[in-house]
Amino acid sequence: MELEILPLELRKLGLTEKQSLVYLTALELGYTSIQKIAQKAKISRPTTYEIVKSLKQKGLISESKDKNKRYFIAESPDKLLGILRIEKKEIEEKEREFLRIISALKSKYFLGDKSEIKTYKGKAEIESLFEDFLTTQSKKIYVFINNEKIWPLKARQSAYQKITKRLGKIEILERKPIKHDIPLFPGIIIIYEKIIIIPNEKLTGILVENKILIDLIKSFFLCIWEK
Repeated sequence: MELEILPLELRKLGLTEKQSLVYLTALELGYTSIQKIAQKAKISRPTTYEIVKSLKQKGLISESKDKNKRYFIAESPDKLLGILRIEKKEIEEKEREFLRIISALKSKYFLGDKSEIKTYKGKAEIESLFEDFLTTQSKKIYVFINNEKIWPLKARQSAYQKITKRLGKIEILERKPIKHDIPLFPGIIIIYEKIIIIPNEKLTGILVENKILIDLIKSFFLCIWEK
């Protein structure tokens, strides 16, 4: 990798332009003082000190003393991977918190005269249906699969893992129709605190939020399940 683009690459990891410059300067100088870092980086000494302080907090620069003088040394670039992992963890925590907030808001959302049975058409709207499913607070989920092409195994497993990661232990009851099942639902049904029905591959789906209908469909589903 060209040395000229290293500062830009470091900025992709969350460092500012000056943090990148000071870190690269410290890497080049080795065991050194604030004054020498400031001179080589062409940044004022007070500003360099504050930047070094922030890099210390990130674990990218360490400090030592020798005869009452303070010296600094850049840590191994391997430490950058640690920053990336911390940022990834923070993003995942924010995502989980965001999903909890959405779920809480939805629990307070008064439908009023809004439809409790909604139709979704097209790829983008079907994807939004599955995104709604990912916000579930239900720890017991029923899935009836009659067409693997609509929701392939890999996609289902990914969804289950995301929900499990957010809620902890959950129970997924999934099955395919057996020979004597009534072929009433040719596609898929997902039952959580709502019900998603995608009857075919024509990118049309239904979201049921009416409690009476949910209980009715769930009862029918469980009747088939326990048969």
